[in-house]
Amino acid sequence: MNCHAAKEPPLRLCFEDVNQRPWSTPGGKGLNFELLRRVAAHLSEQFIFSPKPWKRCMSELKLGQVDGVIGAADAVERRAWSRIPQLPDGREDPARALFEDSALVFLRVGGHGSWDGQQLVAPGKVVVAQSGYLVGQQLRERGFNTRDTVKSAADALRMLASGSYDVAVLQGFEASQLARDDPRFKGRIRQADLPYSTISLHLMVARPTYERDPQRIEAIWQAIAAVRQSKDYRQLEMEALPHTK
Repeated sequence: MNCHAAKEPPLRLCFEDVNQRPWSTPGGKGLNFELLRRVAAHLSEQFIFSPKPWKRCMSELKLGQVDGVIGAADAVERRAWSRIPQLPDGREDPARALFEDSALVFLRVGGHGSWDGQQLVAPGKVVVAQSGYLVGQQLRERGFNTRDTVKSAADALRMLASGSYDVAVLQGFEASQLARDDPRFKGRIRQADLPYSTISLHLMVARPTYERDPQRIEAIWQAIAAVRQSKDYRQLEMEALPHTK
């Protein structure tokens, strides 16, 4: 047990206020919350969950206005003001991440975009991505003109379906399910066979919060790893991700 958790104030955790099923919904449902509530019970911890736009979550983490953000990717520039679970050599520790997800490529049917796992082709090098997501920055670094003003996967797919753009790179299962099952997108959008990238998503903690009590945060990350490997949580994950098993 975490003997000093009871003496500490609850940790304020920000999460994205759009659907990222099965991991999270704006109402605080999903696998991330199932996992973190198990962690809290195991350690006698308290978490306060706040849904906000993703860019605001990251901004408030950077300013130290929240203690952590749920489901953030590691990046060099983010390490200046945040901490994630790390291996002894400084690399991120995927075993203590909340989950793993993929950035997937979506193409307008009849358009001129393509992705073969190596080369991404987009007319005018314009690619749609979600606001504040790391993949948008990565695309810019690779010379693409990223349109990353949309909040949700559904908004991005609507832009493709309308014919405004030919290519979007969007995070994971929520986007995949929408493209496959939503009648607005059937026959208009197809998902490329190969993912653009696969990433670990962490409980990213503000640097001042970590430095105030590193043992507390390390215990939480360790408990995340333990819960992820537990039989009941793995069963929940398998049921929520039937298309990936």
